[in-house]
Amino acid sequence: MAKDVQNELLALLDEQDKEPKTKKKSKTPQTVIVEEPFEMKGDPLGLIENKKVKSAHTPTRIKSKGDIVIERYNPDVEHGLTTDDVEKRQLAGLVNLSDKGSTKTLSSIIFSNVFTFFNMLILAIVIILLITGAKFTQTVSIVIVAMNTTIGIIQEINAKKMIDKLSLLSAPTAMVIRDGLEQEIGVADVVIDEILKLSAGKQIIVDAVVRQGSVEVNESLLTGESDPIVKKAGDTLYSGSFVISGSVYAQATAIGNDIYIEKLTSQAKKYKKPKSDIFRSLKLIVRIIGFLIIPIGAGLYMLGLNGNYDQIIQPILVERTAGAIIGLIPSGLFLLTSVALAVGVVRLGQNNTLVQELYCIEMLARIDTLCLDKTGTITDGSMTVKSVIEFETVPGLTLKQLVSAMLNAQNDSNLTSDALYERFGNQKRIRHKAIIPFSSARKYSAVEFEKYGTFALGAPEFVLKQDYNKIASEVEKQANEGYRVLAVVHTDDPIEGKEVTGKLKPIALIMIEDTIRADAPDTIQYFKDNGVNVVVISGDNPLTVSRISQRAGIKNAESYVSLENMSDKEVVRIANKYTVFGRVSPHQKKLLVEAMKNNGHVVAMTGDGVNDILALREADTSIAMASGSEAARNVSHLVLMDSNFANMPKVVSEGRRVINNIQKVSKLYLTKTFFTLFLSLLIIIRGLMGYEALYPLKPSHLLIMEILVIGVPSFFIALEYNNNRIEGNFLAKIVKDALPGAIVVLLNALIIFSVAHTLGLDVGMGSNQHSGISTLIGLTATALSFMVLYSVSRPLNPRRSILFFTMLSLAVFGVFLLPELLEIQPIITINNVTHSTPMTLPQNLLLIVLIYTSYPLMYILTNLGKWLKTAVRRIIHVISEMK
Repeated sequence: MAKDVQNELLALLDEQDKEPKTKKKSKTPQTVIVEEPFEMKGDPLGLIENKKVKSAHTPTRIKSKGDIVIERYNPDVEHGLTTDDVEKRQLAGLVNLSDKGSTKTLSSIIFSNVFTFFNMLILAIVIILLITGAKFTQTVSIVIVAMNTTIGIIQEINAKKMIDKLSLLSAPTAMVIRDGLEQEIGVADVVIDEILKLSAGKQIIVDAVVRQGSVEVNESLLTGESDPIVKKAGDTLYSGSFVISGSVYAQATAIGNDIYIEKLTSQAKKYKKPKSDIFRSLKLIVRIIGFLIIPIGAGLYMLGLNGNYDQIIQPILVERTAGAIIGLIPSGLFLLTSVALAVGVVRLGQNNTLVQELYCIEMLARIDTLCLDKTGTITDGSMTVKSVIEFETVPGLTLKQLVSAMLNAQNDSNLTSDALYERFGNQKRIRHKAIIPFSSARKYSAVEFEKYGTFALGAPEFVLKQDYNKIASEVEKQANEGYRVLAVVHTDDPIEGKEVTGKLKPIALIMIEDTIRADAPDTIQYFKDNGVNVVVISGDNPLTVSRISQRAGIKNAESYVSLENMSDKEVVRIANKYTVFGRVSPHQKKLLVEAMKNNGHVVAMTGDGVNDILALREADTSIAMASGSEAARNVSHLVLMDSNFANMPKVVSEGRRVINNIQKVSKLYLTKTFFTLFLSLLIIIRGLMGYEALYPLKPSHLLIMEILVIGVPSFFIALEYNNNRIEGNFLAKIVKDALPGAIVVLLNALIIFSVAHTLGLDVGMGSNQHSGISTLIGLTATALSFMVLYSVSRPLNPRRSILFFTMLSLAVFGVFLLPELLEIQPIITINNVTHSTPMTLPQNLLLIVLIYTSYPLMYILTNLGKWLKTAVRRIIHVISEMK
């Protein structure tokens, strides 16, 4: 099967390269092989096809694009390509461009908003209504849909613009060598044969071959394995992997659509709607309604014909069935959710937060565990060397010269090395034989000098290993003060592979202090007040991290543990027992997050370095600092563009606004959907029992509800501030909230049908078609929907009060002064306004009684479950007391 897939991929690549014979081939740039270029080694998926390149001669004068000749050769590492070479490659299109965009196009946004199942269904219904001669008021639903869709498109375009703008600021860059100079360029500007300089934290953005130096890379995106892989001169670097430690010069061997991983699958980050509780719940509702809507509509229509199949198209039946179908459709709900999220994207963008996946806003609002990396979150990332303790001296070298020489040999750039540069400088250079670059898993770096032996710098426990007890008491004393402690050790033995061997003796301890962010205590207090457990996961000494965490106000920060030399099973077992985890490797960070998730927690992870990437990928929501590594930014859902941890509460607040407000407005939409469903089933049952089966409501009867109760208020409610804590399952909550109102409408309809003959309400296929029954059911349903709107709007602040009473006033105005437009019976006669026969006094009294009792009945049904649970608990308590 794997071979078949491979053959299909190769066939697809062949087809893309072939051109139809009928087409005239356009002149393209030619290639001259001056020197056989380096090629990548290895082809685990068998996707590389050898292509022969014809040689060409450069003309003395270039007249067209076809005259451009690209000379392929292996540039000198220190000089790189010339400007002329780069320009020719750019003209020839040999740049790092991919066909796949990073976000939705404008056309796809418009298409996905316009051509939905419910939009097309409503359009079809409106067309049928117009064909059968229905009044304009029966077709207003398409206008409402058009307005909602337009708003949705505008908001999603605004969100796209904000994402594109911030993505540009967060976009990865490449360091290249051109004309002997280092230049920082955009990823898309990299050309074939480019000499790239790659260092720790850099994403590898093209396929390349190492020309000089050595690095450790993570290729988990391609292989699924997270173990670091050492790459030396001549080894292949795959696009999509990232550098863990070290630095190299590498030559680009494949770019754009030709990179190895593009031949397998698209790895471009897209603006998408990943699975979430809201998304799953609304999709389930849409599927269920979509499944029921056609059979219910067909059943109502066929039963309404009452055996009269000679005249299959009957306008009154078309109108009534359209009323049922339109009533069943919660079309604006899905759209409103997208609008609310899109507005959240824009608002967060204005607060320097890039949202790379839309629904992660919701996920962050649901978190109950927040995992922090100390550096860059609790601390501001700045470090200073506070003190030094020297145990021994090296003949011919001061400690300042030694550290300076080690820094020059490593040529690393990170927060720790910056602090060391500040204290020890970088003037001293000593010839070295070998180096071990720093990595988060190893927790130290080392340099083997020609004359002085091997020196290592890093975490004391990891550098000294079994000899750590020699300085353990001093290290713990300094860690207890909140300092990060580094040990400088020496051995006469050479470096073997990636390990320091031989007898190690401590030379000095270097104490580094982290600066706690001024706003970190307030931010952590916010999460504490909102029931979010804050956990610190760090590679540093757990005692140091614990002291810093206590100063930042993290609850239970005194509960700490070191994961050094701990097995995977032990890590999983203690994941939920401590607050501070120290000496954590990147793999253990992932294990901790995974274990917390398996224990039922919703986990968010913040990070800024390559050591955080595995955990960021595993978390439900991942947040990266823009000042951190680009590899960490690329895998995260959110990027804090100003690297300000204090923006986190704003992100949570946006998520809460979306979830809470969508829950609120869902009650409006689904109350209408559910009562229409119940009413339709009631009519179908009546028809099967031999009674008249004519659905009582036309689309015009739902106008006030669609516009004044649902349409306008829902947009205002969905976008207003709401920072209440998220409680309960989204789907269960919205269904439970909507059912009481729908049941009350059904009960009112049953009462109206039962007293129809007594009150002289019209029953039959007359010209007005149930105007009396339709009026009573329509008005009681509309009144009930206003009660639902009132419950959703509570507590009434000035803004919500104005909204509610304005809508209610317009509704009363419409019922009394526009009965003909709404196609209902007038409640009272008004000269020059009403033309139909008004409702009788008994009918009006019934209307008043039903409206008056609707709210108490809805309140009882809403709280009945809670009251029963309380009663059962009390009974159980009384029985237990008796025993």
